[in-house]
Amino acid sequence: MPDNRPTDAPPRSTLRRLLRAILDIGAHADDDDETSIRKILLNLASVLFATAALVWVAVAWVVDDAPDVLPAAGVPALALLNLAVFQRHGRADTYGILQLGLMLAFPFVAQGLLGAAPMAAGLPAWAILAPASALLSLGVTGATPWFVAFIVALTALALRAPADAPGHAPHLAVHLALVGSVLFMQWRFALGQRNKTRERLADAHHQLRLAQERSERLLLSILPAPIAARLKDTTATIADGHPEVVVMFADIVDYTRIASGMTPIQVFEMLNRIFCRFDELCEQHGMERIKTIGDGYMVAGGLHAHPVEPHAAMAALALDMQAALRNHDFTDGLALEVRIGIASGPVVAGVVGRGKFIYDLWGDTVNLAFRLCTEGEPSVIQCCGRSFERLRGAFVFAKPLLLLLKGKGYVPVYRLQSPRIFAVPASARSQPPQAA
Repeated sequence: MPDNRPTDAPPRSTLRRLLRAILDIGAHADDDDETSIRKILLNLASVLFATAALVWVAVAWVVDDAPDVLPAAGVPALALLNLAVFQRHGRADTYGILQLGLMLAFPFVAQGLLGAAPMAAGLPAWAILAPASALLSLGVTGATPWFVAFIVALTALALRAPADAPGHAPHLAVHLALVGSVLFMQWRFALGQRNKTRERLADAHHQLRLAQERSERLLLSILPAPIAARLKDTTATIADGHPEVVVMFADIVDYTRIASGMTPIQVFEMLNRIFCRFDELCEQHGMERIKTIGDGYMVAGGLHAHPVEPHAAMAALALDMQAALRNHDFTDGLALEVRIGIASGPVVAGVVGRGKFIYDLWGDTVNLAFRLCTEGEPSVIQCCGRSFERLRGAFVFAKPLLLLLKGKGYVPVYRLQSPRIFAVPASARSQPPQAA
């Protein structure tokens, strides 16, 4: 089928881009949504008013043969000029006052030019554009003065209209004032209700965002951040193999005996204070707390965004945990000791459960770290041979022992004591300045 559209007609997309450019005049990157919409609505009202007013002037000139009306075209021309000035200088307040003032003045200027000509009948109806446009672009409060100006202008027109004015000007002014008042009050009420609804929606959105942030924090307190992100995006099973992870188990020595002399609240407060301190230390060293079981505390390093050398960070964490419990001010005078077991090797890490899920580790490395902890002595940090090989250059260890572990038999165990202090070579020491 042949295309009968005129070839000189601009594409619709070009017209849309032009209209979009006009509507975006005066826009700023720092404008909020409400300010941006109000500027767009005032620009739209200005363009529509200027176009309609110029069309009316042309019709009055051609149809009614009234050349006296041509000077009235200056009002919509000024509106377009004001729009161009607004694009250059961006003074929104001045721009809005001038545009609304021109809308209000146009019918009365035209009425004065035409006098009793037939085309002057109904001209005051144009004045309702000013309060209507103000209501959309300035809001309920800003539109009220323009509505008052509209009523005052109609009253002045009725009082000054000549006896032979078309359409019985006094009666027309009364009709326009009453109908305009009804319309303005309806629009004002509708916008007020819309604003209240938007405020309620904004408050509900804010509360929803706060609830979402609380849920995010709760989720991150249970799961590592990468696992939490994956859990939100998929319902598939999450299980990953890691070739080299360092795992620590720690438990409080004689916890049952100590807790037996306390109330349940005291037991909870003690464990909560200790584990919160351990959590702080984990965060400082870049380790991942996996879970707590009773008085047991499980930590892992090398799973996600941990230090380049998680073994050294885990050893430093273990020493800091011991130091924290030696502070009697922190333990309220209780003589608390901790057993710690550290093992390195491959593990499987994943999320267990659906409704109530937990992130956990499995594998021989986990079992070995647990056995090293439970078979250890108070205030001793026991490491497997693999961890020892990673740490021997930076930490001091006692002589290895053979320890009988359930399911393992006799296993060489290395007891971590302290960081290694490296001596400064004599050649690197600063020499006193020589006398000249």
